Amino acid sequence: MEDQFRSINKNLQKLGSFTVNDSRIYTTLLMIGLSSPAKISEKSQVDRARVYDSLKRLVKRDIVEEEPVPRAPRYRAIPPEKVFGQIRNRLKNKIKLAENLEKQLKNIKYVKPTENNSVWSIQGEGKIRKQFKQFLEDAEKYCMIILTLDNSAPSIRELENIADLLLEKRRTNPSFSIRVAMKILKESREQRGIINQLFHSNIEVYRWNAGSILPFGLYLTEKTFIQTFLSNMTPKPNYAYGIFMENASDEQLIGFQHMCLWVYSHLCQKVMFKKKEQ
Repeated sequence: MEDQFRSINKNLQKLGSFTVNDSRIYTTLLMIGLSSPAKISEKSQVDRARVYDSLKRLVKRDIVEEEPVPRAPRYRAIPPEKVFGQIRNRLKNKIKLAENLEKQLKNIKYVKPTENNSVWSIQGEGKIRKQFKQFLEDAEKYCMIILTLDNSAPSIRELENIADLLLEKRRTNPSFSIRVAMKILKESREQRGIINQLFHSNIEVYRWNAGSILPFGLYLTEKTFIQTFLSNMTPKPNYAYGIFMENASDEQLIGFQHMCLWVYSHLCQKVMFKKKEQ
């Protein structure tokens, strides 16, 4: 039963509408019914403060209902058939829109780019993550990553998203080499669980030891790279600007390879867990 719920929670997160805590709380409410935050915290094993954050999100998305009382409301899960009916309808609308746009855009003459080794700027955290996902899908041999603070800690959801991409890449290409360095928080059990999963999938993880702030981030494959830069410090470290190169040559990538290896060996410590018995 426990394995089944673990699988359900993982799949809920893949939908993009649920964080780790959101999925635990929703499945818990389905089992226990109308409940207080205190009881939800106890049954789901989610910290009390995190429970309030998740409930607020879930209520806003019409996944959980809040009791209409002025003080100490209780909560209950909206039935799965209603929740996922709404999700299916949204996806159907997006698919229909995409199909219509594809037909319309086919009528526009497309000129394929001929430039080689073009360097482009990229702005916005969402665009950077989308570009990295595309680069990772296209890569065939390896990926070296230096994760910025906003993607490694304390933003567990972003780390989960990146971990899912890396684990999927390993599943589809077992010989694909992956190394990733990040800031690790000793007090974060959720982060430790993600890192443990990466380690046992033969992904090399390195703990960033050089101070508390990473000044840059890097995503490198055998074909290209994305480098991001620290944009501001308040209210939290932000890396919303970067550059990437199309059709990079081996000579252009070798410097970034050396930089990654130097960071791993001089500014980081390799993370080790006890290997699971086969």
